[in-house]
Parts: sequence; structure tokens; C-alpha cells
Amino acid sequence: MLKKLRSVCNSFRPTTICLWGVLSLVAIVLVCNIVVLAVAGGRCYSHVEDVPHCCCGILLGTGRSAAPSPYYTARVQAATELLRNKKIDTLIISGENQYADYNEVDSMAADILAAVPDAILIYDYQGVDTYASMVNAAKSCSYDNTYLIISQRFHNQRAVFYGSLVFSETPVAFNAADTHNLWWRTRNLIRECLARTKAVLVVPFELLGNKEWE
Repeated sequence: MLKKLRSVCNSFRPTTICLWGVLSLVAIVLVCNIVVLAVAGGRCYSHVEDVPHCCCGILLGTGRSAAPSPYYTARVQAATELLRNKKIDTLIISGENQYADYNEVDSMAADILAAVPDAILIYDYQGVDTYASMVNAAKSCSYDNTYLIISQRFHNQRAVFYGSLVFSETPVAFNAADTHNLWWRTRNLIRECLARTKAVLVVPFELLGNKEWE
């Protein structure tokens, strides 16, 4: 009996424990990403003509320096195209406004109004992250509105998942053009894998514990 006990204890060596720990983490990340992709499946459009009409668009902010980034330019162009094609009635621009020299919302709004002067815009300066942008949109518009999220595909999928938790009806999304830069695509893939894991494991429980926004 003692020999069997020693054999069991020896099987749980540090390297074995570490290996099982890594495999467990990988499995958790994989499952969470599958959940997000399943919720967003069939809801992210890449062609304007395929997008259903929605009451509100939600343009997710991204930074602009002296020269606009590819993400910034593509999102503004996507929002402009949707407005011109009457796919949305109102556009919520949601982003950060935490520093005097950094204002995602006003910058994007100025570029959109230059292209579509009659656009109806709602300014959300408290969109510090994707989840906050969804919650703020729910506060800004009618509860039973339909929503169209505007960002790149890698971002839209997680945003749709958040929207499924916040809105009465799961939103759809329009995919702005992505960059072809391999470094940025790899970075975003890794970042999104971890962000989707947080979205599935943390946010639903935060939502259950805090209903102040309703």
C-alpha cells in the first residue's frame, strides 16, 4: 500500500503539474474563443449590401495620431459608407477622452461629418473598452433598438458577444478593412484570444452582479 502511495505521489512531479496546468489553460482559452465565435457566427458582414437595416450603429473608437492608423481610417470609411447607404439611422461614436491631446470621439465625428454632413451622431466619451461601449449604447438608445457594430472582424466578434449580454437582441456587425501588416495581425490574434477568454469568464458574472445601467 505504501509503495502504491509513493508511486502516486511521484507521478505528481512539478513538471507534470506544470504541464497539466498549461494544457488546462489552453483548453479554457480554446473553449472561450469557441463560445465567442459561436455567438458571433453569421452576424459579421463584410459587404454593405448584405447588412440589414439597423436603428443604431456603434462605431468603436481607435486612436489617431498625426497620421491616422489603418484601423482608424478603415472604421471611419466603413461608418461613412453605411450612413450613405441608409443602413443605420443614428451613429453612436464610442471611445476614449481621457487626455487633453487624445480624443477618439471628436476626431472620428469630425471626419464623418465632413463626408456625411447630415449624419445624426451620438457622442460617447466613456467608451473606455468594448464592454463599456455596449453598455453606454444601451443607455443612449431605446431598449428595443437594433444595433450594428462597426470595427474590424477580430474586434467585432467579441463586441457582438458583449452585445448579446447587454441588448434585448443580439447585434450584428460590419467588418471594416483590416491591416495586412503581419506583426499587427499576430498581435491582435493573441490579444483577442485572451480578451475573449475574459469576456466569457468574467463579464457575464460582472453583469449579473451590477444592474445599475439598466
